[in-house]
Amino acid sequence: MSTTTTTASKQDEVLEQLQRLVERAERGDETVLPELRVALDANPWCWQRYGDLAQESMAAWLQLIAGPNLMLHESTRRKAEQLRAELAGPGPSPLERLLVERVVACWLQTNYADAAYAQLKGNGPAQHTAALRRQNSAQQRYLQAVKALATVRKLLRPGLSPVDLAMRPVPERPAGRLAGASAPAEGAPVLN
Repeated sequence: MSTTTTTASKQDEVLEQLQRLVERAERGDETVLPELRVALDANPWCWQRYGDLAQESMAAWLQLIAGPNLMLHESTRRKAEQLRAELAGPGPSPLERLLVERVVACWLQTNYADAAYAQLKGNGPAQHTAALRRQNSAQQRYLQAVKALATVRKLLRPGLSPVDLAMRPVPERPAGRLAGASAPAEGAPVLN
């Protein structure tokens, strides 16, 4: 038997064991906790994926936005992933990653609120007012998330140390001229 086959069968066995533990844990069986903790310690990929609430939130928004339309679901998911990658850039800090997730979630919410408001037809003024309030609230959260990301990025940018400032080249001025003083016109007499 090859190593690949052994590894694949071992992975299947681990997944089956995890599935049984997860089913018991999801039913609230507290006796599973010690065994579940050992399994999660041995397989961190499982709790990292299962506990990724940003991805769970995105999945819920995609379900709400697209419903059964798989083309819209997949296209919106890809657009959100593209936005996430663009905003995160290369080597984001953990805080930047968290804020990027928030910006993407708010982007989904804002666009959903815009579409929902645009699609209201023949409803009474109360429904229009509620939809407009949802739209404005989503826009505020989106702008706050964007501002928080921009602020953190500005704060994380390394500042210049006193040594860096001392090493910067300073443009030279002609001798005797004060900073900000204009140069005398050509041919004009200069008093010394």
